[in-house]
Amino acid sequence: MVTGAELVATALTTGAAAGLTGTARGTVHDLHDALRQAVRRRLTAPDGTGGTYGVRVLDAHATDPDVWGTRLLRVLVACGAGEDEDVLRAARALLRAERGPAGRGTDASLRRSSLP
Repeated sequence: MVTGAELVATALTTGAAAGLTGTARGTVHDLHDALRQAVRRRLTAPDGTGGTYGVRVLDAHATDPDVWGTRLLRVLVACGAGEDEDVLRAARALLRAERGPAGRGTDASLRRSSLP
């Protein structure tokens, strides 16, 4: 079973990869931006523990997901992004759009998993 933080990290990686390859257009691009904004709000919230380090990791992940993926997951867990309904809703929407009829496809394990 995938944790909430892993779901968010996967969605951020999917959106970043689409942006780096130039395939992020329309809905996927917009949903990736919305997810990044939701995560950024969580990181900078008074009760969040991400702070400026978390925001730097989020920004760095967008440019090199392979290098920053592990640190991003740690930041997402620490700030509680995996339990934030707004963040999870945005992550699910991005993954659905990316794997939908106009999407580019995702990892087979994500296609088999059920996204509530």
